[in-house]
Amino acid sequence: MKWIKRLGLLFVALVMVAILAATAFVLTFDPNDYKPQIAAQVEEQTGRSIQFNGDLSVTVFPWLGAATEDVVLANADGFEPEAMITVERLEAQAALLPLLRGEFEIGTLLLEGARINLARHEDGTTNWDDLVARQSADAAGAGEPDTVEPQDGQGPAMRLTVGGVEITDATVHWRDELAGQEITVEGLDLTTGELADGEPTDVELVSDFRVVLPDTPPLSGSLDLTTEAQVWFDRQDVILEDVVFNLIAIREDKADSTLPERVEVMLELDKADLRLAKSQARLDGVVLDLKGKAVGPLSYLESRLKTVVEADWAAGRYELPGLTLSADIRGLPEVDDTVSVSSNANVSADLAAGTATIDDFVLASDPVRGSAQIEVSGLESGEIVASGPVKIAAFDPHELADQLGVTLPAMRGDDALREFALDGQLDVTPTRAMFDKLKISLDGRDLTGRAGIDDLESGRLFARLEGGEFDLNPYLAPKPDGDKSEEKKKAAGGGGAGGSSAAGSAEIDLPTETLRGLNLDARLALASLRYEEYLLKKPVVHLTAAGGRIRLAELAANAFDGQINGSGSLDVRGEVPSYAGKGRVQGVSLQPLLMALMDEDRLIGKGDIAFDVATQGKRVDQLKSGLDGNAEMALRDGKIKGFDIGYQLRRAQAKIDGRTEPEPEEKSTDFTAITGTANIRNGVVRNDDLAGASPLLRVAGKGEVDLPRDQIDYRLTATVVNTATGQGGKDLERLKQVPVPIRIKGALADPSITLDLESLAKGAAKSKVKERVDEELDKRLGDDAAPVKELLKGLGL
Repeated sequence: MKWIKRLGLLFVALVMVAILAATAFVLTFDPNDYKPQIAAQVEEQTGRSIQFNGDLSVTVFPWLGAATEDVVLANADGFEPEAMITVERLEAQAALLPLLRGEFEIGTLLLEGARINLARHEDGTTNWDDLVARQSADAAGAGEPDTVEPQDGQGPAMRLTVGGVEITDATVHWRDELAGQEITVEGLDLTTGELADGEPTDVELVSDFRVVLPDTPPLSGSLDLTTEAQVWFDRQDVILEDVVFNLIAIREDKADSTLPERVEVMLELDKADLRLAKSQARLDGVVLDLKGKAVGPLSYLESRLKTVVEADWAAGRYELPGLTLSADIRGLPEVDDTVSVSSNANVSADLAAGTATIDDFVLASDPVRGSAQIEVSGLESGEIVASGPVKIAAFDPHELADQLGVTLPAMRGDDALREFALDGQLDVTPTRAMFDKLKISLDGRDLTGRAGIDDLESGRLFARLEGGEFDLNPYLAPKPDGDKSEEKKKAAGGGGAGGSSAAGSAEIDLPTETLRGLNLDARLALASLRYEEYLLKKPVVHLTAAGGRIRLAELAANAFDGQINGSGSLDVRGEVPSYAGKGRVQGVSLQPLLMALMDEDRLIGKGDIAFDVATQGKRVDQLKSGLDGNAEMALRDGKIKGFDIGYQLRRAQAKIDGRTEPEPEEKSTDFTAITGTANIRNGVVRNDDLAGASPLLRVAGKGEVDLPRDQIDYRLTATVVNTATGQGGKDLERLKQVPVPIRIKGALADPSITLDLESLAKGAAKSKVKERVDEELDKRLGDDAAPVKELLKGLGL
């Protein structure tokens, strides 16, 4: 057995020699002598220079490893700063003895104080393009990689174990000159437990960040991630469990901005199963919570999304079954309370085919509930097309207003605005977003047609709606209590000159900016519309707006026993708004028309009226003084209440005769026809061709109405033509064929009406003389008297 003892001693001696040799090698080997060769090799592989400003250290047993400090990798040509990557300390180790068993056991990989600068120029080039290009060229030149097969085909597989990864105080800075963005992630710490094939390990990441976007204040914040991970390196499978990711972002500048003031995001996953080799993944128990302060127009937003995600990104297929979203919102315009919204749907997408489906979509915000089925195509090209039925179930708008904290205006009808519903077909293309086959139901009355945005580039709102009979009265404000005339005085400005002057000088409060941004083309046609006691048949309203010019393109209806047509415009493009209007009414009953428009009932009869006017101004008095245009009228078979020419004539004749004419119970002037035209300049309405006729009278008139000063100065000449009929005609026999001058002058609301009695007396006397002369001529000349009468008439006698 001595040979066994000698063999053992020989083995011990060999081991001692090996240990002494390794120790001598470590003691005498200086890796710093090889830094130039290492740097040259890195430069050959990357095309970048590298500096090892610190010492290199090497260990052999029991760990084969290396460590260094202050490493600098140069940036690409034309990029700043000079260094793309700097590292304060880098350390890596591998256990020596496990290598003899075919096991690759790495200790903790340590990276301290790394600074990584990534950049993109305005031309789109990045500071890593050259590295990617060099790697691609090397891979193309190398051909198929060499493989080492075990001789018997059943050799042991290499087993990889990593003791962990520890990255501390790392910084990544991204500067994008093309997009004008800067993102900095700093103080990044990443730690993991032991990374062994298929073994669970803990992962924790913590970092601060700062984001700078163009024309917006910077955002800064922090993020952290914790999870338990299992990795199968050969299969390229990863399972993450109990994932928790938190992010907080705060806007540094507190001034108004489109960026949120503060955002908190928390993402939780029960399990993420990633099959990287197959390009597949399944995420279970996804919960995404978002809290935001000053998010756009909202003062506060809190939302939660829950879903499951199934993905096959190689095939481009994604499934989100049972997607739910809930949110609490504060800060909606005109809404004080919190609005709660919830929705759910089943979402699937096939990006290879460019299609997606949203099934069983439901959106609810008490008491509103909507549903939809949407088919989407064109995802691969970006030319997105979406279509499908959309429905909002019937709900009570009063309940919605209560939920929103909004007070609706008082209405006459208790049943007004109690039921609203919508049903239509969504039609979205790259150029429009419309609802076709649209049906809007309001309190049992339906509007049908199409509506939406027919030009996405300009954002033009478009509507073509038709409806049946509609009664507007239940939606009007309740009728005021008290004396109607007193209410009219209050509406006119308190009933006094001071109130009227104040109202006229007050600036008209137009939402100018809103009107300038309005882009609209909407037309509504109804079978009938009832307003107060008036019925409009086949009313049509067509309104357009673009670039600050709002046009009433069409206003038409059969109403008041006639037809109404009109158009108009409001132009707010300039500093001073301008208005224009054109209209024609034909065969209308005047009294109900004026009552509906002006609450005025003094004119009775039928008539045709046309006008074409324009004005500009910021106040009512400016609108009056700037009014220009023309008008014409042709009235027939009516009366003017409150103005009695017959009474004025009888009163004048009574004064000539030295007696008193009793005042009638009702003052009015009958007419069979009144015609006239008017020219309007700077708010002054001038008429020179008024002509009126009645069985009793013929009336001619001219004068003007000064709207800015609210004054009238008008002269009428009335002539009694038939005393056998008409208003007290028999009492005016002595004024027959005598022109009677009437002066209307003073305040427009209450003018004075006077007769020129001196001219009337002269006319009456002249008429009497003419009558006596005619009688003598008839007596003396008989049938030959006519030429003499004509001669005297030509001489003014």
